[in-house]
Amino acid sequence: GGGESGYEVSDEEDGVPPLPEIPEWLLSLFWSPLTLLWFLVRVAGKFSKMGLLLGISGFTYHWIYCMFVPPSLSELHPINFDFPAASEDRKGGVPANATVDFAFQRQLMLRSGNRGMDWSSGMSPGSSLDIGVSLVLPESPGNFAVGTFAVGATVFDKQGKAVGAGSRSMVMVHKSTLLQYLSTLFYALPLVLSLTSEHQAVRGTVTQLISFPKLGLHSATVSLSDSRLQVYSANIEITFVLTGFRYYMFHWYFVCLAVGTLIMSNIYTGLFHYVSNKVFGDQPAGGRWEDLDDDPALAAAAAAGGQAAPRPRKKRKDKPRGGQR
Repeated sequence: GGGESGYEVSDEEDGVPPLPEIPEWLLSLFWSPLTLLWFLVRVAGKFSKMGLLLGISGFTYHWIYCMFVPPSLSELHPINFDFPAASEDRKGGVPANATVDFAFQRQLMLRSGNRGMDWSSGMSPGSSLDIGVSLVLPESPGNFAVGTFAVGATVFDKQGKAVGAGSRSMVMVHKSTLLQYLSTLFYALPLVLSLTSEHQAVRGTVTQLISFPKLGLHSATVSLSDSRLQVYSANIEITFVLTGFRYYMFHWYFVCLAVGTLIMSNIYTGLFHYVSNKVFGDQPAGGRWEDLDDDPALAAAAAAGGQAAPRPRKKRKDKPRGGQR
C-alpha cells in the first residue's frame, strides 16, 4: 500500500504541451549548406597543392607577358599647326607645318595621369611602329571646297636622324545639301545647347612599320598640303605593331594564359622532381636500399675481370608495425 505506483503522469495531463518536432525538410534545409561547405573545404584541402602550383605558374606567365607586351599599344599627342599669318598665303594653298616633341608631350601626358606606352620595356630595338594622324575638321563649305589634301609626317630619333617618313591623301566624306539640312534639323537641339558640333574625324596611317630606334623617338614633323583647310584639333598617334608570339599573347590572351600556365606548371613539376631526386636520392616509398659490399662471389668475379666490384643493392623490408608479422 505504501509503495510507489507505476503510473506516470504525462505532460498533457499536467497541462504542459509537448515540444513540437522539427520537420525533416527544415533540418535538411539548414544542414545541406553546411554539408556543401564542408565538402568544398575538403576538396580545397586536397587540391591546395595544385592550386598553389597553378597560381605560381599563372603569375610567372603574367610576368613574362609584361616583359614582352607593352602596357599600352598606342598613345596620342596633340599637333599645333603653324598656319600662314597672311590671308593671301592661305588662299594660295601653301602647306601648314607643325613639330611634335615626344619627350615634352610624354611628360605632360604622364602628369595628366595617362599611362601611354612604356618605351623602356617590351619594345626592344627592331620592333615596329605605325605613325598615324587624326584630324577633326568642321563641315564648312571651305573644307569641302579644298577636296582632297595630303598629310605628311617624318619621325626622328634622339640623335636627329630620320627613322621614318611618309604621306597619304585624305578627304572628307561628301554630304549632299539635302543631307546636310536633314542632319542639322535632326541635331538641332544638341547643336543649340553646344553638346555637339558639325564636324568629321578623318584619320589615316601615314608611316608604317618604323623600326623602333635604340634610344627611342624624339620628335616628328607633320605637314598639311593645303593651309586653307580649317582644323578643330589634330593628333599624331603612335601604334605598336605586335608580331610573332606577342600578337597571339595580346589578341588571344585567355587561351595563351591557359596554355602558358599549363606549360609553366609542367616545368615547375619536372624541376621539383629533379631537385628532390638529386637531394634525397631515388628511394622507393615502400622500403630502403641497403648496400652489400661483402659478397665474396661478386668480389671474386669483379677481380677476375679487372674491374671494381659492383655494389648491388637490394630492397630491405620494413619491420612489421604493431601486431603484424
